[in-house]
Amino acid sequence: MEAQDWDDAAPRAKALVESLRSFGYSPETAIADLLDNSLSARALDIALDFVWEGSDSYMAIVDDGNGMTVADLVEAMRPGSVSPLITRKASDLGRFGLGLKTASFSQARELTVITRTPGEETQVRRWDLDLVGATGQWRLLRTPAPQAEPYVRRISSSSGTAVVWTKCDRLVGDVAKDAERAADRFFKTVAQVEAHLGMTFHRFLVGRGARRISINGNQVEPWDPILTHKATHALGPPDKIPFMGSTIKVQPYVLPHRSKLSEAQQKLGGGIRGWTAQQGFYVYRNDRLVVAGDWLGVGGAKDEHTKLARVIVDFDSALDLAWQIDVKKSTARPPGTVLDDLRRIAAATRRAAEGVYRHRGHIVPRGKSKERPLVTAWQEYKDRSGEVRLRLNRDHPIIGDALNGPAAQKRAVDRILKFVEETLPTTLIGIRLAESLDTSATPYETRPDELVKLLEYALDTMTSAGLSRAKALDDLAIIEPFSNYPAIIESFRDGAI
Repeated sequence: MEAQDWDDAAPRAKALVESLRSFGYSPETAIADLLDNSLSARALDIALDFVWEGSDSYMAIVDDGNGMTVADLVEAMRPGSVSPLITRKASDLGRFGLGLKTASFSQARELTVITRTPGEETQVRRWDLDLVGATGQWRLLRTPAPQAEPYVRRISSSSGTAVVWTKCDRLVGDVAKDAERAADRFFKTVAQVEAHLGMTFHRFLVGRGARRISINGNQVEPWDPILTHKATHALGPPDKIPFMGSTIKVQPYVLPHRSKLSEAQQKLGGGIRGWTAQQGFYVYRNDRLVVAGDWLGVGGAKDEHTKLARVIVDFDSALDLAWQIDVKKSTARPPGTVLDDLRRIAAATRRAAEGVYRHRGHIVPRGKSKERPLVTAWQEYKDRSGEVRLRLNRDHPIIGDALNGPAAQKRAVDRILKFVEETLPTTLIGIRLAESLDTSATPYETRPDELVKLLEYALDTMTSAGLSRAKALDDLAIIEPFSNYPAIIESFRDGAI
């Protein structure tokens, strides 16, 4: 008999099962991974229950999808049940055959899955990591955890699947039911999960065949990163990059300046992390958001001036390996051969976004040609040492009128302007701006009466110099701060003011 030239080095159950808990999931990414399975099973309604019971708290996901046979269920509960190398259906949001287990184990030590296909018996399987550790065996139990029993009855009356987390040591910990701070943390996590799901699956929640996701009875609202708004600007048609027999579609957008948005829209556009942090690429795989707001190493830093830039990238699951999609489906790295294209698109989008930001969302007014640039109150220039500095624009009509007087007055005004320029606290302004990136006010935003008085003064000055009222208003429409308020300019045109 020929000697065996290999050893069976099967992993130890106790050691491996603890390692499977350490893939780096957050509660929201773990739950999103479970919802991938529900959507792949064609569920139309997915309900999440978060129940606070102190250390006995639990979480359940119930869907009305296709359900699983007993053989499918056992296979689904097996770690590494499907090879990531096989070709998947376009509607399949899975990849590694690990998500159900690793996502669940990352937050809880006990996982019960209850499922039923139409016309078949309800099937139950459960992992208890304490039992696996105690026995050293992969014992897949056929009974539910006590908290999961109501879901057995619920699934048995229809079809679909329920996933129930119990022994939630990482989601909750060992805390008493009346521990208020722990309860607050628990429900704060629930709110984070809701926001994350609304962002990750927003394309599934709208349009024809929209799915419904709810948490404790409250419907999850979709969050679209391009903020559907008439002032959102698509930078031309999408780039379609051929790659490995498939296509990567890239569509850049510049969002509206905050001066064009209502207070509610401003808050909505900032998403989970705020305007500056949400800029960058949004990478979708089979319509499921994988990366939310990242320049992917090709777009530079997240700068305040480029916070309106968002670039949508779409590809299908056939390119998972090329994009290095991780187990959690929360990171991606673009293939090397498309980096130049992405870098080009990122640079163009950032330039366009910076232009909108600097011009405070200026809308081209009636009669304005492309050759007439916005007249700003401040101008950048380089001094003799090459340092970028700021100075007041002497050609601005308000400033120009103050300088258009007797020589003594002109010298006095010029001294004041230079004093302001030299003592401008740019460092302090930078600090304050960083503290309130998304709430910096538009000039005269809170004092429209003062703006009207200033506009009347400028209009009187310009018409006294020989301009017609219509021509003066055309000029003022591209001059700060009046350029931020086209409605007020139009009111002057119509004689309403």
